[in-house]
Amino acid sequence: MTGFDLTAYLDRLGLESVPVTAQGLRDLQVAQLRAIPFEAIDPYLGHLPDLDMAAICDKILRRGRGGYCFELNALLHTALGALGFDTRRRLARVRKGAPEGGPRSHLMMEVTLPEGSFLVDAGYGGPGALIPLRLDTGAEQLAPNGTYRLWHDDRTGERVLDKRTEAGWFPLYGFDDAHVGAADIGAANFICAHWEAMPFSNHLMLAGFDGATRIGVFDRAVTREGAEGVEKTTLTDPDTLSRLTTDLGLRLDAPTLRRVWSRLTREA
Repeated sequence: MTGFDLTAYLDRLGLESVPVTAQGLRDLQVAQLRAIPFEAIDPYLGHLPDLDMAAICDKILRRGRGGYCFELNALLHTALGALGFDTRRRLARVRKGAPEGGPRSHLMMEVTLPEGSFLVDAGYGGPGALIPLRLDTGAEQLAPNGTYRLWHDDRTGERVLDKRTEAGWFPLYGFDDAHVGAADIGAANFICAHWEAMPFSNHLMLAGFDGATRIGVFDRAVTREGAEGVEKTTLTDPDTLSRLTTDLGLRLDAPTLRRVWSRLTREA
């Protein structure tokens, strides 16, 4: 845990303490998802995210940035360990509606408590559950942002996470119980940041919350989902991009904003 600052982490999340219980776990995941946005700006600008914990803490806790799954869930994994939770890392194959996933490219976790085992994920960036989900049931699970289920795929040997949509069950990703070490995560991070078949180096991807409103960004397309429904807008100039990052609680310096906008403009 070299370089990790639990006090700074809890301050960023607005929490004072976290009991080692299912409720404490839920409060922690919800707080991180609401406080720290998903953002893959570094790969989009051609940079490999630094997974050293001191670098992650500097980026997220001190400089007010976000990160993608390898950063966000590494931060959460380290915090869980510091708080006393029994946590195991897992690498998932993202399906995004397909019957089979791609490479092991998504970091998430399994947390074991006396109340049971839970899937914990604060780094999916897409329609993942806001709260931890029980791993010991195939029943539907209601989260504040939708209905989910976990099922076993006999063909791949994976547990698959689905979300209910208007069109039916939509598979998000599948994972197994294989050991995940630092080398596995480093390799997956490199593939995600540099391989053209992955979306991160080719598209601007942001997600997070402005109060109770969830914001998602894909290139110039912006979707806001709240109690009043769904609003879709488009990033039209550098000012709209700057205001959007402010709404997400994401601090970007002026040179980084200019580089992001320049790439969006170049590829429009």
